[in-house]
Amino acid sequence: MLTTALLLTTLATATAAPPNAPPNALPATPASAPAEQPAKKEKGIDAIALPLVSYNSDQGFTYGGVAGAYLYAPGHNPYQHAISIQALFTSRGQQNHYLRYDGPQLIGPMRLEFRLEYRRELRSPFYGAGNVSAQDFNGDETQERFNYTKNAPGAWVRLRGRPWGENHPFQSYVGYSWRYTEVDPFDTSVLAQLKPEGIQGGATGQITAGVLWDTRDNEADPVRGGVEEVSLRVSGSATGSRYQYAGVTLSERRYWQLGPRFILAQRVTLDMLFGQVPFFEWVNTGGVSTSEGIGGMSSVRGIERNRFAGNIKAFTNTELRYRAFDFNLFGAPVIAGAVGFVDLGRVWHPGVENGEWWKWHPGLGAGLRLARRAAVVRFDWAMSPESGRQRIYLNFGHMF
Repeated sequence: MLTTALLLTTLATATAAPPNAPPNALPATPASAPAEQPAKKEKGIDAIALPLVSYNSDQGFTYGGVAGAYLYAPGHNPYQHAISIQALFTSRGQQNHYLRYDGPQLIGPMRLEFRLEYRRELRSPFYGAGNVSAQDFNGDETQERFNYTKNAPGAWVRLRGRPWGENHPFQSYVGYSWRYTEVDPFDTSVLAQLKPEGIQGGATGQITAGVLWDTRDNEADPVRGGVEEVSLRVSGSATGSRYQYAGVTLSERRYWQLGPRFILAQRVTLDMLFGQVPFFEWVNTGGVSTSEGIGGMSSVRGIERNRFAGNIKAFTNTELRYRAFDFNLFGAPVIAGAVGFVDLGRVWHPGVENGEWWKWHPGLGAGLRLARRAAVVRFDWAMSPESGRQRIYLNFGHMF
């Protein structure tokens, strides 16, 4: 596999940062390049540049490049400064470009992170609101009826810290994000017919804050422990937002080692939005590691990306991970394995039909994993038992 070969060969000669899940280091985005936490150095610099080659059924083929550099200095762990830049395109007309900085212990014990980015989607999905929306959808995601064009430049900045010491599991953070979303609906689209809040586009500025309790043994590829998170985001005229709304996210990730080769991994997420919420925020969750859905490679695999949207979203992911064998490559261990998974999700939205309480949308499947230290390549096949449609995802980093 070309992507795997590029990943392992490049990581054997350079040092990078952990993958996308919690953005603690660089680069970090679901379609970003693989990365590792650099080993502690007293001084010096590491740099890496990687091509991006991946595929998933939601976005098609992904191509582009990412580069990162790490500056080390005495008294700064794991590094003093880190910067990364990405240019990413997909075969379905999407773009995701960013510049990101990470400065651990930059302001006393506090960690400063910021990111500038530009996103463009010629076909951004919208099926309406609620848990049983667009019942006439036949599986053709290219239809103008279920899409619109979106441009969304933005930026965010965050301060994180461990107020009770570097080895204590408690973390807290506060941040600010801003995005300007341009919305261009197709004339025959569901979006043009429904005209929900947010169709006029505009700015969404958010103040964010949250706390985590992190007992994982390894952030990038955990075997035991877990992380609990509570996150709050608020938007209004005082934050530079056209819309007045707030959101709360509750998340639990837990890992159990079942013998020497099996790991049971579980994630549960509940996200709630209140107020004048623009429709393009219905699919987003808050927190350090954000997700989209319901539907897609970050929420419920096997279902079309953002198939179900609403003010309240809940989803759960269960994975049984199997570490089949390991071998050494360029002086570092590589673990090859497999995974079986079951995902479930649903939404609730005011003023529309949401179905019975038990109407959860399932996705199930299996995949392969290849991990070298903190870098993980994942290949997943998934299907929706409701529709019978199947999807493929090739990406970097565990889903959670």
